[in-house]
Amino acid sequence: MSAQQSAASTAACEGGSWKLVVRHEGETTIAEVWCFGAKLSETTINTNGDVTVREA
Repeated sequence: MSAQQSAASTAACEGGSWKLVVRHEGETTIAEVWCFGAKLSETTINTNGDVTVREA
């Protein structure tokens, strides 16, 4: 895939006031946890196995 092409895709799973959003951007997967419309955290993992967790 060339740098010109977008490899981003998004999926969401909602349950009551909670929402999990997972998206893929290139070689990185990003998972966001939302509650009542506020982002609580973001977790990323790349193809090297590097994991980052951030509080929102």
